[in-house]
Amino acid sequence: MTIAIIFGILASLFWAITNHIDKYLLTSFESKSNIKVLLIFSTFIAGIIISPIWLILSRFNVGISSISLISVLMASCVYIIATIFYYKAIEKNDTSMIVIMFQMLPVFSYFLALLFFKETLTIKQIIGSLIILVSSIMISVDFNEKSHNQKYKALLFITLACLCYASYYILFDIGIRNSSYYACAFWHQIGFLLIGIILLCIKSFREPFIKIIKDNGKKYFALNASNEAINLMASLMVNFANVTIPLALANILSGFQGTFAFIIGVIGTMLFPKYIQENLSKRVVIKKILCIIIGIIGLIILVY
Repeated sequence: MTIAIIFGILASLFWAITNHIDKYLLTSFESKSNIKVLLIFSTFIAGIIISPIWLILSRFNVGISSISLISVLMASCVYIIATIFYYKAIEKNDTSMIVIMFQMLPVFSYFLALLFFKETLTIKQIIGSLIILVSSIMISVDFNEKSHNQKYKALLFITLACLCYASYYILFDIGIRNSSYYACAFWHQIGFLLIGIILLCIKSFREPFIKIIKDNGKKYFALNASNEAINLMASLMVNFANVTIPLALANILSGFQGTFAFIIGVIGTMLFPKYIQENLSKRVVIKKILCIIIGIIGLIILVY
C-alpha cells in the first residue's frame, strides 16, 4: 500500500512536469500554429512511439469487441478535443493556475457517471463538487488585473476541457468493461495515430509541422518524446495505485498535481526564468495557495 501511495503522489508530480513542458512547447517556438504542431506530435508521433509499448504489455493479445473498439476510438477523438481546449487555456496563462482549475475534472466525472452508469450522488459529494467549483472560479477572478478577461477565457476553456476529459474516461471505461485494459489502451493509441495521419493531410497543420521539424526538429522531438514518456509513466503508476489502494485515496493523491505545478512554477521562475515564468506577486501567490487548499478540501469531501 505504501508503494501505491508513493506512485500516486509521483504520478501527480510527473503530470505537473508535463504541464510545464506543454507550456514551454506552446510558447517558446516562433510559430502561430504551435497548437496545431503539438497536436500532431500528441497524436501521430505519440501513436507511433506508444502503441508498440501497449502491444507488448498486452502480450500481443489485442483482440477487442466491436463495442469496445467503437468506445475507445470515440474516446481518442474526445481526448483530442479536450486537449485542444487545454492547450488554448494554458497557452496564455500561468501553468499552476490552469492545473488548479483542472480539479473540476472529478466533478464532471461524478456527474457523468451519474448520467451513464446510474451512480448516485450523496450530499457530501455535491458539497465537495461545489467547493471545487468555487476554488476554480476564485483563481480566475481578479478585478485588479487588466488580464482578467483572459482568465475568464481560460476558465471557459478548462471547463470544456474537463468536461471532454471526463467524457473520455466514461467512453474508455465502457471499453474496458467489455475488453481487456491493455487491448483498449493499444487501440486508443491507434486512434491517436489515425487522427495524426488525418491532421498531416491538412495543409494548415502539415506546413507548420514541417517548418518546426526543419528549424528545431531535434529539440522539439526530444521534448515531446520525453513528455510522452513521463505521461506514460504517470498513467502506469495511477493504474497500479487504482487497483492497489481505495479509489477514493487514489483520487485525492491526484489532487496534488496543482500543488506540484505551483511549486515547480515558483522554483522554475526563480532559477530558470528563461524556461518557466509564473506570476510570483505576493497577492497572486497567496491566492493560488488558498485555491489549492480549498480545492483539495473539496476533493477530499467529494471522494469520501
